[in-house]
Amino acid sequence: MNRTRTHRRGFSLIEMLVALGICSTLLTATLVSLDASFRAYQSTTEQASTHIIGRVVMHRVMALVRNGVGFGPLPTDPRENSVATDEMTFLDDTDREITLRLDRHNSILFMQIDSTAEQVLLEGVRGPVDTDGAALGAFQLQYQNGSKLMRASFDLTVAADDNAQLSIEGNTVVPIRLIGSTAPRRIIW
Repeated sequence: MNRTRTHRRGFSLIEMLVALGICSTLLTATLVSLDASFRAYQSTTEQASTHIIGRVVMHRVMALVRNGVGFGPLPTDPRENSVATDEMTFLDDTDREITLRLDRHNSILFMQIDSTAEQVLLEGVRGPVDTDGAALGAFQLQYQNGSKLMRASFDLTVAADDNAQLSIEGNTVVPIRLIGSTAPRRIIW
């Protein structure tokens, strides 16, 4: 009988090191791309959430104004027809005094009902500014005859509340601009 020897040859140390290097490179690339996709998902979700919340707040504020009466502040000069302000006051349909105030220093939109404590409506809010950086009123109130509100316009910019400090695409969060305009119903009818 002719016996042939079978040689069982294993991997050499260099072959094992090369294989481990390739595997670790592939694993690292996979984990980096997975981390980037999780961060992008988080950023997109935060942006979408802020957009929805901002629109809901804007819709609620406009509904309150549509049903309101007794708006202020009034123009200081009765010949003027508009007021640009960061704070407006009016009465709702149940005669509660509602005050909306934009705190530019803390970037918060507040609402106060009667004499209760202010409630935070929206955080990360900025009002409009002119080309020199001077603040313009977030609320534009247009009056007829100096006392009858004809139209209220809102111009707010909201930045997503990005708590994760993501470093994706230059760490920029695209602000969302909320613009709305409405007229009180009582002047229409």
